Amino acid sequence: MTLSDQVALVTGAGRGIGRAIALALVQDGARVALLARSREELEETAALAGDRSRVLVAPADITDDKAVGRVVERIAGHFGPVSLLVNNAATYAIGEPPLWEADLDTWWHTVEVNVRGPLVCMRAVLPTMLAERRGRVVTVASDLGALPCPLTAYQFSKAARIRLTEALGISLDEADATGVRTFAINPGSVRTRMTEPFAARFPDHDWTPAEESGRLVTALASGTYDALHGRYLSVHEDLDRLLERLDQVTSEELFVERMRVYGPDGSITTHWD
Repeated sequence: MTLSDQVALVTGAGRGIGRAIALALVQDGARVALLARSREELEETAALAGDRSRVLVAPADITDDKAVGRVVERIAGHFGPVSLLVNNAATYAIGEPPLWEADLDTWWHTVEVNVRGPLVCMRAVLPTMLAERRGRVVTVASDLGALPCPLTAYQFSKAARIRLTEALGISLDEADATGVRTFAINPGSVRTRMTEPFAARFPDHDWTPAEESGRLVTALASGTYDALHGRYLSVHEDLDRLLERLDQVTSEELFVERMRVYGPDGSITTHWD
């Protein structure tokens, strides 16, 4: 696999999952712009990439549309237009109280970063992707957004990321943007600075290497799995097996969030009739 024709923008690339994804993309030949608020951490990622000529350090706040717009323009001038956006950057409030006890501004700040941030980045790169009929948007989500669990701002925002991925994919299909695809991914339980408090509480937990996210993103960037666009895919999933069963994946609406109701004949369906 070679991604030498790809220009990627990876948010939250200063550490953890974002760093692993960025390094995997560089290793497979892509030119990669690293975005986060901390220039120091981005420089560390760039140093690990080896070939600095294929890495661009671009500090910015993903919730600031003007700052992100400037970054995207800078990338276009340096590498060419972005063909791959990886929405990885996210925040999590440790020890968040239940909603009825929470400070609403603190709660909403998580949503701002985790939902507005990807929206800002998508809005910045999609016009060019649509014009060139080429591009992929990969958004890092979580099973906390797909499975029943207590409400937190993080859970709420990750659920929004999964739904956003499919809804955007449908909008792109309706716009006949056949060359632009969107995916949400589940990185598994990755030990990062954000999850470190859990590591102390659960010392025997089976952590997923961050490098698995890099492997999945590079596979999706290759275009091999474009038929699975709009879906929520795990690092543990066999994508080739899903392609072999694509008819079933599509007809049964697998790997998407769905309401299931009783149809007129009493069978369970995902459609209102």
